[in-house]
Amino acid sequence: MKLLLQIILLILIVIISLIFYNKYFKKVEIVEIKTSEIKKDKGIEPDLQNENNIIKNLNYNVDLIEDGNYEIKSDLSEVIIKNGSEIVLMKKVVAIFTDKNEKKLFIYSDYAEFNSFNYNTLFKENLKIEYENHIITADNLNFNFAENNILVYENVIYNSSNGKIETDNIKLNLISKKVEIFMNDSKKNIKVISF
Repeated sequence: MKLLLQIILLILIVIISLIFYNKYFKKVEIVEIKTSEIKKDKGIEPDLQNENNIIKNLNYNVDLIEDGNYEIKSDLSEVIIKNGSEIVLMKKVVAIFTDKNEKKLFIYSDYAEFNSFNYNTLFKENLKIEYENHIITADNLNFNFAENNILVYENVIYNSSNGKIETDNIKLNLISKKVEIFMNDSKKNIKVISF
């Protein structure tokens, strides 16, 4: 009986020693995400100092005021800290605004900067907006979450079944659906072509 007790104690000491060793002394292997395969493009440039912040197929889903929804997805993203806020630099972006009546507005762009704190988003390059039978193309779009508005600017072209509009800016309020179309220079005219 004494021998059995000594064997049990010895096994217990070995197990406790292994647990203690693994917890406090064992070296942890650090696995790094390699970004050498990722092509550096405008808008998304991996930070080689911190290679662990590259994310593939990122998806954010945010509830808006007045029962709307904002979903934004990207093929490739990088998380950075800018002015104390977490900014997600996105590449190949699709954003979907869904209002309380389940109507959807789609935004496509090559790049976006998404602020994960206040959800403000700047879309840029090859921008395309689709809403029902309306299509808008432009260089930039700024979504202001706090004010629930979208400002589309620079080389803005609006197409619908009724015609075409060329302007500098289109501003859309997501709550009231009010749309403002205006030029940067008040002396220039908005070009309207009706079909």
